[in-house]
Amino acid sequence: MTETSEQSVRPRVLVGVDGSEDGLRATSHGAGRALRKGDDLWIVHALDDGVVAGGWGVIYDPTTLEEAGRATIAQAVETAVARGLPRERIHTDILVGHPAVILEELSQSADVVVVGRRAATGLERMFVGSTSTSLAATAACPLIVISSASNPGPTTTRRRIAVAVGSGRTEKTLRWACEEAVSRKARLDVVHVIQPQASTALALVSPPSQLEATWQSRMQGGLERRVTPLRKEFPGLVIEVHAIIGNPLDQLIAWTAKVDLLVLSVRPRPILGVAVGGPIRGALAHAMSPVALVR
Repeated sequence: MTETSEQSVRPRVLVGVDGSEDGLRATSHGAGRALRKGDDLWIVHALDDGVVAGGWGVIYDPTTLEEAGRATIAQAVETAVARGLPRERIHTDILVGHPAVILEELSQSADVVVVGRRAATGLERMFVGSTSTSLAATAACPLIVISSASNPGPTTTRRRIAVAVGSGRTEKTLRWACEEAVSRKARLDVVHVIQPQASTALALVSPPSQLEATWQSRMQGGLERRVTPLRKEFPGLVIEVHAIIGNPLDQLIAWTAKVDLLVLSVRPRPILGVAVGGPIRGALAHAMSPVALVR
């Protein structure tokens, strides 16, 4: 185990750990990715300065919190070693500050960030985890969110990755998904979902089923045109396109039951900056596979 005072020559997979099962799940996933891509693993535990100060006037002993942090880091390191990653490729840090802020800053020096989802049951699903949702909006590199509850088994067995695309610019997300699929020797499913169209004047001359078939055909053709350059760029990669009419969140959640990873785009908003909207929050809360967010 080495500290981060010396810069690694390899790209780094940054993992945030907090002592939870989800943190260890993120560590195992990050170690697997580091093994597959030849990267180093960077395990970070943040001592929340808000906790140290005490929200109710209680002052927590920083020494006690640091000892707990070292135990958390040690457990994560052993998890990575058990996954097969050599200790010399594992770097660790215990830092003081809000976890989301620290990981956001460190993400500028990472290839990808992996965090646990934490909230996985009951009403907690409505809120997911504050660190993962904050990082979804601010991380400088792609973010992978994984849950030990929803994703308890191996996450590379199906050899399928799905990437959801909309009508906007998603070239960066598509290319990242292609590279990820190639590294995993997986197939890539490109999915575009639109809501069923409300009745329009066209419905007076064409039955709804015929209209939906027309829209679906046009969507399928548009997707094929978008992936044609990628098929040339990644000749060994199997890319399938799927134009679907239905509720976007329901359809994407259904896809997570049959893939190893769902890749989504996070788009900047002109006034609020980068925000995590309802569909992405819903996907993070209910996905049955890890979710990657690319912006």
